[in-house]
Amino acid sequence: MNLSTFIARGRKALRIPPRKLMARLAEEAEQQTRRPWASVYPRLLRDSMLFGSSGARNYDQLWDALKSSPFFLHASDRAAYAEAFRTCYPDEVDTVIATADAAVRHEFDLLGSGPKQFGPKLPWLDDFKTGRHYPIQYCRDIQYMELDKPTDVKVPWELSRCQHFTALGQAYWLTGDERYAQEYRAQIEDWIAVNPFAYSVNWACPMDVALRAINWIWGFHFLADSAACRDPRFRRDMLRSLFTHGEFVIKHLERGDVNGNHYLSDAAGLVFLGVFFRHTPQGRRWLATGRAIVLHEMPLQVSADGVDHEQSTSYQRLVLELFLTSYLLLERSGDSLPQLQLDRLASMLEFVAAYTKPNGLTPLIGDADDGRVQKLGHQRLNDHRYLLSTGAVRFGRGDLKHAAAAFWSESFWMLGPAAADRFDGLQAVEKVESKAFAEGGFYVLRNAAAHMVIDCGEVGMRGRGGHGHNDITSFELFLNGINVVSDCGAYLYTASREWRNKFRSTAFHNVVQVEDEELNRFIGPDALWQLSYDAHPIAARWVSDGAGGYLGCAHDGYARLTPPVELSREFYLDPVQPRAAVRDVLRSAAPRATTWRLHFDPGAGVEVIEQDCRIQADGREVWVLAGDPADRRTRTLERGWVSESYGVRRETSVLVITDTVMPATFSCVFAEARLSAGDRRRILEQLDAHGAHRGKDN
Repeated sequence: MNLSTFIARGRKALRIPPRKLMARLAEEAEQQTRRPWASVYPRLLRDSMLFGSSGARNYDQLWDALKSSPFFLHASDRAAYAEAFRTCYPDEVDTVIATADAAVRHEFDLLGSGPKQFGPKLPWLDDFKTGRHYPIQYCRDIQYMELDKPTDVKVPWELSRCQHFTALGQAYWLTGDERYAQEYRAQIEDWIAVNPFAYSVNWACPMDVALRAINWIWGFHFLADSAACRDPRFRRDMLRSLFTHGEFVIKHLERGDVNGNHYLSDAAGLVFLGVFFRHTPQGRRWLATGRAIVLHEMPLQVSADGVDHEQSTSYQRLVLELFLTSYLLLERSGDSLPQLQLDRLASMLEFVAAYTKPNGLTPLIGDADDGRVQKLGHQRLNDHRYLLSTGAVRFGRGDLKHAAAAFWSESFWMLGPAAADRFDGLQAVEKVESKAFAEGGFYVLRNAAAHMVIDCGEVGMRGRGGHGHNDITSFELFLNGINVVSDCGAYLYTASREWRNKFRSTAFHNVVQVEDEELNRFIGPDALWQLSYDAHPIAARWVSDGAGGYLGCAHDGYARLTPPVELSREFYLDPVQPRAAVRDVLRSAAPRATTWRLHFDPGAGVEVIEQDCRIQADGREVWVLAGDPADRRTRTLERGWVSESYGVRRETSVLVITDTVMPATFSCVFAEARLSAGDRRRILEQLDAHGAHRGKDN
């Protein structure tokens, strides 16, 4: 551990109440006692413990009993599902088969690696992008945070999540080809041989253990009746390993003073494993623990208006998947869930519907590592609408049906062919309206031709940082058919502390920066998931009762400067036309070097023409117009980066405007054409009129 990390952890420890700190130390001591347990547990695990009350006398009988355990689908559904899928999704059949064929060839594209084909043995223990091989040693002893090297432990973790098992299962159902089942069996046998219980890098993160178990169970229900899975030795080894996954997760829960997606993933894994092994005392304990956590954490991790507290759209997707999948499986097992949790689940879906842009994609707000629970469809990576079609059927919501645009194949595999009919029977309800998620800190201004998502929330994880960025008052804008202003995404985590910190910095967001100061100061270069809680959102004013509207917001991130700087930002969107305005007001007793930045979509062509800027893409154009004809600040285009998926970055253009005058006002107008000074003024007058309206303080 280097000095800056040690200092950061020390500061974090000082912020923890003494009682919680003692509990944390006791938990760490308990973890150390599990080393000897890990060495002997697999040998002490008796077959009778797995048979439980199933009535099975051998693993073949247990295998058959488990085929009827509650789940989203069962091996006996194969013929009906295959026929319905070919009818509903004829264009996806070849994609499913091609994806499975790639897995059979051991060809994977993981976390920005590009397609890589491996030999007979998969590199379960390798970061194949850098050649780093992780040794066989006790999982808690493995040093995988190697910040002075470009290694990335997420690479072997991602492969070992086995999320390609669903594609193998789907292809088997569609073709009956035993190659896919043989590959499922071979990979599990190889994984078990290479990864002794608790003694490899793939046991180092309980979240990944839980997600792997979920995907092994998906594979089981797809492939349980295949000839390849009839071997008694394979059945014994696979089920015993899966059982040890459950015992590992429950003994290594990633609990903290503020919990996030890791703890929730652990719980979801326990729900899956508990339902699967609920004929055993251990399975019932896993199920009870997992159920309690996924219910308890919902109001803690998700605001009443449906926003995950990690302040990231990518993690909104992951956390929603974890809750939704767990809740649906609990319901399949006969459970009745509390209304509060179901209402909040519906609110999460409403937030997804609101932030989804007209092109079907999500804004790139906060961190993103492309994390999923299971992969059942082949939609674009940043298209979250499959969640909405599942939600539309579960809650009987015509508005979610309209927002989903289709019954996605993800929903088909999770809910079954009959759910497609229920989806078709819903009356679609079109709602093009602006919406405030004030408790969660997000606002969406919409009309038929424009869509603006604005982040006015705290930094993330209740002020700790986590997966949030320095992006308070930042926004994305889709207007006149073009994705105009984009957030920059996340790019990498531990593989590069430099790029990690750049992508979460103030300069990589569409905000005002004062004298190169961060909105929330970095605690240290190695504290990759912590930020100082400097920028607090100040009561927002929201004016909208339909399409278009107004938002006024502010933060105190620069109040710490001497003398302090006050900053407020206003947004206005016309209710009908593709026209929007943004205005910043800064006040301070001394001159300050101030920088405004707008990051454009990487696919757009951008040019500065006098005080205006033209963006062109897909045969359309949008103008960023100076709101004040007297504004002579210099506009320049600089190179920037946007990461649309983990490990991948694309070069883009950034409009940069600087000044030192204080107080300062800067306004710009976004429009489908280069408007006259009078038209620009009239849009700003609308902003003024809405701002003068009392509105609603949030």
